[in-house]
Amino acid sequence: MLNFLLAQAAPEGPPLQPLPHPALPEVFIPPAPIPVWIFIVCGLLLVAMLALVLWLLLRPRPPEAIPPKRPWVTAMTALRELSPLARFQPPGQTAGQISEILRQYFLVRYKIPAPFRTTQEIFHGDTIPSTSSRLHKYAPLADLWDGLSFAPVPASTDEAAELLARAITYLEEDRP
Repeated sequence: MLNFLLAQAAPEGPPLQPLPHPALPEVFIPPAPIPVWIFIVCGLLLVAMLALVLWLLLRPRPPEAIPPKRPWVTAMTALRELSPLARFQPPGQTAGQISEILRQYFLVRYKIPAPFRTTQEIFHGDTIPSTSSRLHKYAPLADLWDGLSFAPVPASTDEAAELLARAITYLEEDRP
């Protein structure tokens, strides 16, 4: 038995055979299956992509930015557009349009409800706050547009053109 154990412990052993054994037929080994976690991750990514696409398509649009109010630009543009028309319309109508343009300007710029007040209430009452001293310079202009609009004697187109020129001059002085 000692010989047997010594033969087993000897570094020399039977000659090694090349693998696969030449006498055996070629064995087909199927490829290893794809791990399940890969399918789970791919499914989650697909669901996340679909959710992202749906969210981008169905989300509410952000509100458009409200353009800032530019009362001076609006009033000046309206007065300049009225300038060529003033020669072909009655002076009372021109004075009324100038009054409307400037009253809207007072409303937006100075927060004074000018379209809803008479000239006397705006300029000679206590409607004007003390901080709006710039608005007091429009009082003579308001008297002129009232005179053109409500005077019993018909006014001329030259007076209406003068009123328009003075309104543009006053407005340019009031540039922010």
